[in-house]
Amino acid sequence: MDLFAGYLGPPGSTLSRTYFMFQDASQSAVTENGRIQVNSKTLTYTVAQFAAHVTTLSLLGSYWSFGTIVQVRIAAQRLHVGPIGRSVPLQTSTIGGPGDLILLPIMLNWNRGQFHFTTAFAVYAPTGSYDRQRIIDIGVNRWAVEPDLGFTWLDEEHGRHVSIFIGYTVNTQNTATDYTSGDEFHADFAFAQHLSYGLIAGVTGYALQQTTPDYGGGAIFGSYRGRVLGLGPLLGETIEIWNRPINFIAKYDFEFSAQNRAAGNELWLTGGFRF
Repeated sequence: MDLFAGYLGPPGSTLSRTYFMFQDASQSAVTENGRIQVNSKTLTYTVAQFAAHVTTLSLLGSYWSFGTIVQVRIAAQRLHVGPIGRSVPLQTSTIGGPGDLILLPIMLNWNRGQFHFTTAFAVYAPTGSYDRQRIIDIGVNRWAVEPDLGFTWLDEEHGRHVSIFIGYTVNTQNTATDYTSGDEFHADFAFAQHLSYGLIAGVTGYALQQTTPDYGGGAIFGSYRGRVLGLGPLLGETIEIWNRPINFIAKYDFEFSAQNRAAGNELWLTGGFRF
């Protein structure tokens, strides 16, 4: 969520599909007692379908809106894990299927001239495939809730665009592993210029910081707070097809400054329209 993060639009429905590839993700870690090390490499493909409906019901000066995000994922993992200094066998695994469902029971939007604001409440449901014996899964086997805020400043005369989207994710326990991941703060942003012929060019990125420690009987790595930053170019274009404008966006993010979290490169391709 970055470009147009502060927009919801007038009453009606929106459909958006995103193709997302996360590649060359690698991570190394050592347990708190220094006896076991882990080296992994991950590749994932995700297709996410976002659907939202803006009603005509008024709430706090906004139209009440709701939506959902449905995901289908393929994930592959290569893993070395074992005592430090010893040669350990390579483990590999690939799995595909539905990912976790994200429900958005309430979304609100306010527009004040060049400034646009949104707020939402998200619920992450553990519907994706999960097995604690696998070395990679496409679900996380835990519920989570997340309040969100979005802001967009758009100077339509000169085409300047700034969007920021922030959220705070509160995770519950993974009962299969007695592991509770800490809460996470994330911020996504985009700085863009609207050009002629519906073109958009800019820079996008994000920051994620875990704010509370992991805990539970399965938390053998200790508090293990995660952090990662991402930054990359953004290109977009609006094309009219059958008298309906369709927005296309392409992004490529490079991750860096990772701590206790996998880091790699990401390709995003998104298309969306209203009806």
